[in-house]
Amino acid sequence: MRTIAFVMLALAACGGKESGIEEAKRQAAIEDHGKMAASPPAKKMSTPVPGSAKVPCSQLVDIPAFQSALGETEAVTVKDSQEAEAAASCSLVRGGKRPTAAEQTAMLKTKSRLGVLAGDVLCTVSAFCWTIEDAEHFRKRCAETKGTNDDTMGTFACMTVTATGEDDVQSFKFFDEDTKCILGVKGGPSMVDNDLIRKCAKAARDSIGPAQIAVGAAAPAAPAGSAAK
Repeated sequence: MRTIAFVMLALAACGGKESGIEEAKRQAAIEDHGKMAASPPAKKMSTPVPGSAKVPCSQLVDIPAFQSALGETEAVTVKDSQEAEAAASCSLVRGGKRPTAAEQTAMLKTKSRLGVLAGDVLCTVSAFCWTIEDAEHFRKRCAETKGTNDDTMGTFACMTVTATGEDDVQSFKFFDEDTKCILGVKGGPSMVDNDLIRKCAKAARDSIGPAQIAVGAAAPAAPAGSAAK
């Protein structure tokens, strides 16, 4: 297109000076516009949760949804677990009356360990939302950190295994398509039931959506249809 402009300038020098210059300018403008259209400005990206803002556990966690998913008969409560790198990190606590020290001693006479008692943490859900992530990048990071590709939730998760006494305890991290956050789920200190930890991870996947990580929002209902992820 620049060639046309040079030709028009040459014609202008031969007689049609003013009209040639204007035509050259017009052709140059057309060419510049075409270049701009071919190279649109880069799309602005933002993190799911801005800066280092925190999301309260009362907003992130739908307690009835988790209680139902975990099959807990006593009322489950939630507390902040203070994960420094997470926008929210919430521990779900088993409900009911905690056995006294004497009752715990009696229990140990018939079993090798007490397990998760009332007042103990069942599982912890953390939402890592301060970086820009995508599913492919997360899969690569899982391989780099020697995690195991796991599809037992029905969707991809990066699973790690930690030896806890005689048990191999699983924890899960996965890229959440709804929020664009990485969600991490692990059992409490006394939890060795991998099936329950997996149920907790599925409950996090199915109940946490954009409304649950919105900064400054009231505690919302679980997103409709999110279980189909």
